[in-house]
Amino acid sequence: SFHVTVAIATHDWCLATVFSESVREVLKGVDEFRMALPIGPCEEYEKSGTRRSGGSGDDNVGSSDGDGVGVGVGVGGRAFLEEQMERAFALLRERVTGASLEQRLRWKYSVHNARADVCRRAVVEDYAAANPRPSKKRKMLATNECADEADDDDDDEESANADASSEPPQSQPQSQPHTEDDEADSIVVGPKAASKVRLETLVRASTPSERESVAMEEGKLRGLTVREETHGALMSILAGIKNHPGRSFVVGSDLRGLAKNDEGDDGGLDFVCDFTLLSFARCCVELGALAMVCDS
Repeated sequence: SFHVTVAIATHDWCLATVFSESVREVLKGVDEFRMALPIGPCEEYEKSGTRRSGGSGDDNVGSSDGDGVGVGVGVGGRAFLEEQMERAFALLRERVTGASLEQRLRWKYSVHNARADVCRRAVVEDYAAANPRPSKKRKMLATNECADEADDDDDDEESANADASSEPPQSQPQSQPHTEDDEADSIVVGPKAASKVRLETLVRASTPSERESVAMEEGKLRGLTVREETHGALMSILAGIKNHPGRSFVVGSDLRGLAKNDEGDDGGLDFVCDFTLLSFARCCVELGALAMVCDS
């Protein structure tokens, strides 16, 4: 079967992450907000207020250490923090906006896609190197060379026949060279045919001989595995095609009309997108349930 899993790291794209990253970036760009806070357990840190041994009060908010010495933020410290927070909030209201968050999110998307594209390209290039496919120009040249060689062989054979007999040689119909592409074009079921199925491809119900020509791996059952939401629609589409063995259907435009059953229920057609139809058609062709209609 054809299965694709799309994994999205939602934590990286949520508001909490994008917003906190933007706040950090803005505040770190200001020297004042990168300096250590002038608040601590020593007298010189406090601008005003009294220190208490243990306990807490309105003028000293915090905790006590093991020696019972109050460690916290005095009145002056709180005032200093509030002043800095007001300046930070004013800067953030100016710099961190809906437009800036959207721009940052799009930037994160582009960085993620660029990093993933490197891995994808490596896989594609490795596959292309291991499975080289000749270009159309090379195929045409190879076909022409085969035809020229066949013409030369026919000329040599005709000359030999002319020397051996006085009767004029009879022209024989020239056979076209058989290429692998011709053989591939004649394949309408199986994995090779499935790889050629597109949304504009015509498919039809396969014949018994075509279905039997698809060899299954030992121990592997012939059948489709589909999601519960789309099961009814896809199975009714397959049944509709088999009920019209002499008719061809375009994958992207005709299959949806077959999803209705006798009761008028579409079997979850709302969950069937173009990609689902394409994957379904390819799986059916691969397993031999459907066959491609080759261009004549």
